[in-house]
Amino acid sequence: MMLGAGGAGCCANRCGMLLSVILSVLGFAGGAYCVVISLLGLIWGPLCDTGDGEYLYPFRNDTLEDNYLFNQTTWNICKQPENIILWNIVLFSILLIIGVIEAILCFIQVINGLTGFICGTCMRRRKTNISGM
Repeated sequence: MMLGAGGAGCCANRCGMLLSVILSVLGFAGGAYCVVISLLGLIWGPLCDTGDGEYLYPFRNDTLEDNYLFNQTTWNICKQPENIILWNIVLFSILLIIGVIEAILCFIQVINGLTGFICGTCMRRRKTNISGM
């Protein structure tokens, strides 16, 4: 990104940092969205056929104590597709972990970019005079 901002000098570095902050905020928002959707997918449970040919969310109104995540005996409610509950738990758990990691890394990059933008990234080269060599 910093190369994309291009040019030499302090302004290009600060523009690159600002661009990094903006894109990292978008990445953080995407990670947070992934976390919310994954949590809703885990809480509501899968869309499945309960045996009467109608597809619905049979676990949507469960309380936390009766939740299908903690009560594996309720998994036989879903007849079709086979193993949909296990698939739902694995899929949304992986997405939840990835979303949390993405949000954390993007948040760290926002802090890094803001620090670079505010404090500056210019490095002035000191001329060194090495004599005797």
